[in-house]
Amino acid sequence: MNRSQAPRPRGQNDPARSHGSGNVRTGGARKPQPAPDAGRSAGGAARSSLVSSALGFIAAAAFAGTAAWASGCQGEAPPGPSTEGKSPPERTSSLPRPSPTSSARAIASADAPKEAPSAAPSAAPEPPAPDKPYTGPLLGSIVPQAAVYPTMEFSKQRLGYIRLGSKVPVDPKPIKGGSCAKGWYRLLDGGYVCGRSATTDLSNPQVRLGITAPNLDDVLPYKYAFNTTHGTPLYRSVPSKDEMARYEPYLESSKRKKREEERQRAEELYEETEKEVAAAAAAAAARPSASPPEATPVAAVTTEASAAEDKAAAVAAAASLGIVAPAPVEEEPEKPWWENVDDKGKPRNVTLADLDKDADATVAKRMVKGFFVAVDKTFGWNGRTWYKTTAGLVAPSDRMYIIKPPSSQGIDFPEGAKSVGFILAKTASKYQFDAEMKSVSVAGSLERFAAFGLTGDVHKHKSVVYRKTTEGWWMKGADGTYTELGTPPQDLAPGEKWIDVNLSRKTLVAVEGDRPVFAALVSPGRRSKEKKKDHPTLTGVFRIREKHIATTMDGDGTVAGDLPYSIEDVPFVAYYDGSYALHGAFWHSNFGREMSHGCVNLSPLDAKKVFFWSEPRLPRGWHGVWSTPENRGTLISIHE
Repeated sequence: MNRSQAPRPRGQNDPARSHGSGNVRTGGARKPQPAPDAGRSAGGAARSSLVSSALGFIAAAAFAGTAAWASGCQGEAPPGPSTEGKSPPERTSSLPRPSPTSSARAIASADAPKEAPSAAPSAAPEPPAPDKPYTGPLLGSIVPQAAVYPTMEFSKQRLGYIRLGSKVPVDPKPIKGGSCAKGWYRLLDGGYVCGRSATTDLSNPQVRLGITAPNLDDVLPYKYAFNTTHGTPLYRSVPSKDEMARYEPYLESSKRKKREEERQRAEELYEETEKEVAAAAAAAAARPSASPPEATPVAAVTTEASAAEDKAAAVAAAASLGIVAPAPVEEEPEKPWWENVDDKGKPRNVTLADLDKDADATVAKRMVKGFFVAVDKTFGWNGRTWYKTTAGLVAPSDRMYIIKPPSSQGIDFPEGAKSVGFILAKTASKYQFDAEMKSVSVAGSLERFAAFGLTGDVHKHKSVVYRKTTEGWWMKGADGTYTELGTPPQDLAPGEKWIDVNLSRKTLVAVEGDRPVFAALVSPGRRSKEKKKDHPTLTGVFRIREKHIATTMDGDGTVAGDLPYSIEDVPFVAYYDGSYALHGAFWHSNFGREMSHGCVNLSPLDAKKVFFWSEPRLPRGWHGVWSTPENRGTLISIHE
């Protein structure tokens, strides 16, 4: 895959899509590029109403137009949601869980003083110890993404951003100066936010009704809903009954049934009329040509007759006079893309751009079957249940369902182990040998995704390879895979963290210096001999450029007939080259196999552990962070 073929973020002003700095590739280094500007203000106002305000959508309606549908790893649409059943035994990990100070949910909702009109810099409260919850002043974002700058000036260089409604520890007195007329707020974890993008007034509706903070204590930061039907609308606000009837015609089943019955009656009447016309024409042709046809009285048509009956009577009257009119040709109106389907119910030649054609003041877009939305809130309205998405849009829940995330996960690197083994087969067994290593027997059963330490001892018995575990039993090689570290990066500092991704073994190992600390399965890019379906994961040495708790990925199919895909708020994303990233995948549970568009998929639990273990560190309450020369990203070595 050429570099030019790599997927690229589409919105230069969206921090979830932008290019950044710090990547190093095998065969030559690239100069660091500054991270792009997220924009100084949010734009795009959507229709608001009293109902939507009452339901908590003031902020969503004000900023729905700025919601990003960013491109992600390129290739085929992802498979359907996970149907994984039994969960594997719970495992422990030495990688740190998100600490209370790094979780947006752990920041106490303390009432903070309102913005001061003007103030000089003051002695800011010191950040609390990592094990103590923060109870001081907070700053809340009032725009979709409030950029954090290293200085009190707007620039392309940013440290990260805060999502709408999120709150971060702050020095509550704004500092006048620089290019922000409302002054700058100094964050206790570093950086400055313009007063146009945030406020210390936590009662502000845009803060109070903003996006719910991600749940970092759960498997996924949000709940995710799978769209089951083509054409499901994403409303900009809560729709009225008339709007539902207009944009969701399938809801009017009784009216459609009545119209269908009327159409069938009209067709039957028309068929009868055609027979009468044919009979009259035959009779007229049989009369002697010298004698003109005798006029037949035309029956009167009552005013109560339906339009179909009136038309049929007119045709019959014409036939009685020897006039045979051609059957009318009615052109069917052009069907929308979501109704223009093939024999298998699949829309024809649909792209992401086509989904925006239905956009107006009421509907933002329509979804293809297989799209995912991240659910911010669930509410009832007009006899239906609805989802407010994290993009600030409204989706009908009766066209969707909440998915169950995969629960597989990696393990701490066992003490004394040379590598870690994983079971990929649906059913597998433990084995033991006799003292002479000539006879083998089953010693127990293993579930799929079971993980364990390996000693490095290998034995071949009757052409079958077995690997010894640190627990004493043997794993059959064909039942799974195992970790195998590549060469450490050349510019690795003593004790520095780095990540090893083995594309052949489909494994990831988190390493500190020369000590592996965690191992997990991955799903790299799916390869194919057909060029348009070939989506390999790039090899080389990179640094994490930016990290996001969640960001949207979408794209068009690369082969004719493929449908576009869109996954809102993909969890725990660490970009390392263009739009290639390590990230969690909740839409499949086939880890240890090639599945992605080029990114490195991990189970959500493993992605979260690697996300919070790696650098750059995500400050409290932030949604995204960029690496800097002072806070460099963790090295990633990807190899065969």
